[in-house]
Amino acid sequence: MKAHMYKAKIFYKMFRRSLLFTVILLTVGISSCNESLIDMNENPLALSELPDEYLFTTGVRQIMRGDIGDYDLRFNSQYAHIYVTNSEMRASDSYKDFHTQDIYRFMFENNYINSLRNINEVVSLTAEGKYENPVRNAIARITASVEFARMTDLWGDIPYFEGAKGLDNILYPKYDRQEEIYKDIISQLKNAIGVLEKADPSMGYAGADPVYDNNLGKWAKFANSFRLRLAMRIRFADPAYSAGIITECMAHPFIEWNNENFGLKFQESENSELYNPWYDIRKHQDWKMSDKFVEWLKATNDPRLEILVDTTKAGEYKGYLNGINDQATSQYQWTDFSAPKPILYSKSQPRNMMTASEVWFLRAEAALFNLAPGNANELYQTGIRRNLEFWNVQPAKIDNYLNTQPEAALNGTTENKFRQIATQMWIAFVPDFTEAYSNIRRTGYPVIPQRTDSETFSLGVTNGILPKRFKYSSSEYRTNKANVDIAVENQGPDLIDTPVWWDVRD
Repeated sequence: MKAHMYKAKIFYKMFRRSLLFTVILLTVGISSCNESLIDMNENPLALSELPDEYLFTTGVRQIMRGDIGDYDLRFNSQYAHIYVTNSEMRASDSYKDFHTQDIYRFMFENNYINSLRNINEVVSLTAEGKYENPVRNAIARITASVEFARMTDLWGDIPYFEGAKGLDNILYPKYDRQEEIYKDIISQLKNAIGVLEKADPSMGYAGADPVYDNNLGKWAKFANSFRLRLAMRIRFADPAYSAGIITECMAHPFIEWNNENFGLKFQESENSELYNPWYDIRKHQDWKMSDKFVEWLKATNDPRLEILVDTTKAGEYKGYLNGINDQATSQYQWTDFSAPKPILYSKSQPRNMMTASEVWFLRAEAALFNLAPGNANELYQTGIRRNLEFWNVQPAKIDNYLNTQPEAALNGTTENKFRQIATQMWIAFVPDFTEAYSNIRRTGYPVIPQRTDSETFSLGVTNGILPKRFKYSSSEYRTNKANVDIAVENQGPDLIDTPVWWDVRD
C-alpha cells in the first residue's frame, strides 16, 4: 500500500493547496471594494492549513456516499439475498473469488486514501494546537468509527491504529485484531458521548454538518445507538463484555424517530453531488429482486412488498433465484422477474447508515435475552412501525399489519422470537445491504442454506456456503506483505469463508 499512500499524500497536498486558493479567491470576490490593493494582493498560497470544517464535510460525504457500487451492490446486496444481477457482478452471487482483481484493492484502499484520510486529519487537527476543539474532535471520531467498523466487519483484521495515516509517514500500517478494533471504537464512542451531552453547540460544525446540521443531541444519540449496534454484534463472541456495554447504553438516549436517522439527505437535482448516488448506479446495471426477499414479503402479507418490489409484465411479484449457475440461466427469462421499485434508487432517497427501526429492533433483542429492560414485543413492533413509517405506509395499513399478521408480533420460543427480530432487521436495512449482510452473519437469520445442487447453482469457492468476509487484495500482499501475513496468521486463512472474530453463531 506504500505506493498508493504516497500518491495519496501528494494528491492531498495538492488538493489542500488548490482548495485554499479557491476559498481565498471566493472570499476576495465578495469582500468590500474598500479593501486596499495591498490586502487584495496578498498571496493566498501563503496559508498553510485548510480549516477543519472543509475536511470534515468532505470526509462525511465520502463515507455516506461510499463505494456503494461495490460494497453494497456488487457483493452485499447479493450476499444478503435481496438483489440479483445478470451482469459481470453476478460473480459475487456465484461465491467466486476476486483476490487477483482490482475490485478488492479499490474498495480497501479507496477508503484509506479518501474518507478515512480526511476524517483522520480532522481528528488530528482538532485534538490540539490551532484548531483544538473537543466537540469537533468528538464528532470526527464518531464519523471515523463508522467507516472503520464497516471495514472491519467486511475484512476482519485491518489497519486501524495506524490506518489512514500516510500523512504521518506511516506507509506500512500494521493490522489490528478485530476484537481490539471493536473495543477501542466502543471506548471512543463513550468518550464522544460524554463530550457531546454537555457541549456548547457554538463549538460544533454550524453550517458544515451535512448529517445533523450541528444538532449535538442527535450526534450523541447516534453515537449511543451505534455503540449498541456494536455491543450487540459481538454479544456471541464476548458475552460478558457485551452485556456491560449494553447496560451502559441504556443510560443514554437513543435514536427513536426517523428524523434522527444517521444519513445524508438528497434532492431532485441535475447535480450528481446533490442526488442519491444509487440513481447513477442503477442506470448502468440491471438488477432483479431476490426470490428469497420477495417470497418472504408475499408470505407474510408485508405492505412493503408493493413499495419495494416492482411487478412483472404479467402483474406478478416474482423474485429471481440467487446463485444460479451459467448453465441453468438459460432456463429463465430475465425479463419475467421483478425489478426493484424506483423508490430504492430515486434521486431524493436519503442514504441512511443507521435508522430508528434498527435501534428499536436491537433494544427488542436485548430485552428478549434479559440484557436490557423493556417489553420485547412492544419494542419489536415499534421497530416495524418506524420502518413502515419511513416508507410512508398509511397508518391504517400499519395498524392492520401489526394487529393481524403472525410475524408482526413475537411468538413461540425464544429462538423463534430472535429469528423474527433478525428477519425484520434484514428487511428494514434495505437498501443498506452491507448491514443486512453483516446481520445475517451475526444472527444466522434469515437462514441462507448451503447450495448443494451443482446442476442448478454455483457452489463457488466456498462449496456453496455464504461467504464470511472479503479477502485482502493482491496489492496489499505486494506492498505491505509482512503485516498482512501477521493478520492472516492471527485471523485464519485469507479466504472468503473464514469467519471474522464476532461471527461465531453457526
